[in-house]
Formats: sequence, structure tokens, C-alpha cells
Amino acid sequence: PFMESLDFPDLGLLSAQRGLSVSALQALTLFNNDFVLHHSRVLAERIGQLEAPASADSLSLQVRRACRLVWLREPSATELDALRRHAKRHGMASLCRVLFNSNEFLFVE
Repeated sequence: PFMESLDFPDLGLLSAQRGLSVSALQALTLFNNDFVLHHSRVLAERIGQLEAPASADSLSLQVRRACRLVWLREPSATELDALRRHAKRHGMASLCRVLFNSNEFLFVE
């Protein structure tokens, strides 16, 4: 069901070009699927181990590390502020889930 909602092709059929669709069901599936939730928790635990809470601003360090691992770049100052507030309110696992569901992670330009 997870892959079907993401338009996973039928491997028994040949197609010169894969169809493309974007729907609210796909966004909800990616946001709430056990696979994504599990990997969000694992990434949050990994970041927590790498960035020990020894410094006064460890949350910012954790958010920056998460962005580097998921987006392969540093967050801008505006992004860092918004992501840090989200992590403070909802936790690092939730932040990792947001990063995994971002356009920057899901689409290659």
C-alpha cells in the first residue's frame, strides 16, 4: 500500500515512461507511514548521539546536523530558526519527519 500510493509501477508491465501524479494521499502516506516514522526516530537518535547536549545551543547543532544529513546542505538562518522552534516544540523525531517530507528531499532538480 505504501508504494502503491506513490505510483510504484507494476513490474510485470513495460512502459517507456513512468506516469506522474501528485496527490494529498501521497503526502499523508509519506507523513504517517510506519516506515517514515521509524526512520525519523532512528535519525533523531543518531543525531542525539552525535551532538551530545553538553553545549547551551545543542538543539541548533542538532537541527543543523539533521539538515546536513537530509538536505546535504546547511540551513539558512530563517530555516534554522523555524526548524529549531519546531524541534523544541515537537521533538527531533518530528523535525526529521518534516525534513524527509520536504520537497528538497523528495525531488531531484
